[in-house]
Amino acid sequence: MKILQIISGRNINGALTYCKFLSEHLIANGHSITVLCRKDGWIERQDIPGVEFFHSEMDRSSGEIGRVADWITQQKFDLLHSHMSRAHAFGVLLKLKTKVPVIATAHNRSFQLHWTFNDYVIANSEATRRYQRRINRVANHRMETVHCFTDLQRFTEVTDRCKRRIERQLRRSPDEFLIGVVGEVVQRKGHIYLFKALAEIAKAIPNFKLVLLGRYNREESYVKRLRRIVMRDQLLGRVKWLGLRPNVQDFMATFDLTVVPSVEEPLGLVAMESLAAGTPVVASNTGGLPEIVQHQENGLIVPSKRPAAIANAIIELANDPMRRIRMGQTGKTFVFENFSPQLLSQKIESIYEKVVGQTPTHRRNAA
Repeated sequence: MKILQIISGRNINGALTYCKFLSEHLIANGHSITVLCRKDGWIERQDIPGVEFFHSEMDRSSGEIGRVADWITQQKFDLLHSHMSRAHAFGVLLKLKTKVPVIATAHNRSFQLHWTFNDYVIANSEATRRYQRRINRVANHRMETVHCFTDLQRFTEVTDRCKRRIERQLRRSPDEFLIGVVGEVVQRKGHIYLFKALAEIAKAIPNFKLVLLGRYNREESYVKRLRRIVMRDQLLGRVKWLGLRPNVQDFMATFDLTVVPSVEEPLGLVAMESLAAGTPVVASNTGGLPEIVQHQENGLIVPSKRPAAIANAIIELANDPMRRIRMGQTGKTFVFENFSPQLLSQKIESIYEKVVGQTPTHRRNAA
């Protein structure tokens, strides 16, 4: 099958990494993959073997829609698959112009008018599927949940040597309790609620260290607010801002605990990755997180926006190392059994086949 993946993000995020991994698996299964993306974006710099790229800013002018539509017709694609809001809207317009069927993966939960114009919608979690049905009015027979996946292989390659290297980088003392938070420092990720819990955590776990991985901007008001909390509570030496790191799997395997305090999280790939590394998770009860973090089994689910609940859960697990080990082992098994890229990419393929099979032959071969 000849498939065009359409994605509009420039900077690394969950949708972009998913599009990359999905493309790799589809190529391995014999499909032809082209990615329509904006110039100089993250995904094009990944050098994905077998993938071709075509550029568009995806603005909705008739000239740009016509240019890309003519190219799609010439290339004779069987299917369009869009990711992220700008790409979703552009994909629907291309469908109307070319008659090539379009599938959209819902990576977030927001009200948008284009959803019902897709031939099929893939929700990245059951929480997202319910939102799409209730708010965007997508019919059940044109929608399915297929959890997004990540590259699990890299978590099997973390060695004790990798972890010792991270500990040296962090200057970790022998009795230090490492708490990790991974993701861009923005409001929806809920860092503020964890930071408000730090003073209480410090009373019970004076040897803790909080490590933040992910893009952040020192000049943003939200980041400045977080830093003021650290200064106010005299925790300057206890919080490490490391920014983006390519070896996030090594850090996750080294953490004693990962916290996902998000206010909004359609799925929660960070929670999935932490469990793949064998590290238990404390996560907010929002979006798809409860579909990954099984309360009392591989982590703890706490109410969203509740600093006291976050503090209590962290302290509870910090005081029970054997329980953390059991949770980590349980979580690793759960993720590798239920979020296998091979299994989930096969589900995507079956949706492709269904949608293309329902498209009249005269439309598919119109070019």
